[in-house]
Amino acid sequence: MHRILLHFGNFKIYSYGVMQALAYIIGIYVAVYYGKKRKIDGDKVIDLSLWIVFGAIIGARLWFILEDWHYFSGNIAEVFKVWNGGLVFYGGFIGAVIAMFIYIKKYNLDSISIMDMLSPSLAIGIAVGRIGCFLNGCCYGKISYHGGISFPAKDFPPPYIDQLQKGLIKPGATHSLPVIPTQLYSSLDGLIIFLILVFIASRIKIKGVLVSSLFILYGIHRFVIDFFRAYSGNALALKIMTLSQFVSLCIIIAGIVGLYISLRKGVKYDF
Repeated sequence: MHRILLHFGNFKIYSYGVMQALAYIIGIYVAVYYGKKRKIDGDKVIDLSLWIVFGAIIGARLWFILEDWHYFSGNIAEVFKVWNGGLVFYGGFIGAVIAMFIYIKKYNLDSISIMDMLSPSLAIGIAVGRIGCFLNGCCYGKISYHGGISFPAKDFPPPYIDQLQKGLIKPGATHSLPVIPTQLYSSLDGLIIFLILVFIASRIKIKGVLVSSLFILYGIHRFVIDFFRAYSGNALALKIMTLSQFVSLCIIIAGIVGLYISLRKGVKYDF
């Protein structure tokens, strides 16, 4: 909707980058808050968060590139233009987890406690970050004339370019065809998941419950929302679902198993 926030000559500040940065800042603040409850030094939480941010960006970008390798293999320069959007959550999740475990092993930290600590941060980060996706026009939904939103041709947002290339709109069209604003639904769901996790954190002090709940809640959200997302054929897995939906099922199962084990063990935090 508003891809470029500010112009300074040839230098541009993109809404997507600003919202992602804001998501990381808010996420780190929330992580520091929950870290203090677990008696984890704030500087160490910030240090870990930076590791996770870099791991997430690399993983999210690589996943996006693999989903549309046919395009990127012929446009190598586009691989590095992260400011244009093109970050996939699950790729970022995998990259973040790898970075997190490297850090945990390096400093001999409790992995479950760290994941519990970071769970609310991840949820609020999704809520804020998806607004950036909406402003940028990426991660959009299928064409819909019922509740869909048309993106203006200005700055050539992804839905407009995609529909133009497919011949769905004519050159010179002022707007794209209306598409489902899946980014906004994901943002709202991220906020709801965050509030649920905050409630759980205030009531249940059992180790592992928070991260398991995040896995279940986000996995369900992503599996459902992907029915409404616009994807290329490369994003399909097993011909019946998207790759993200397949990963979502795995995440949900992992969350259910993790929740069962956590409740059965009943190891409580001392705060």
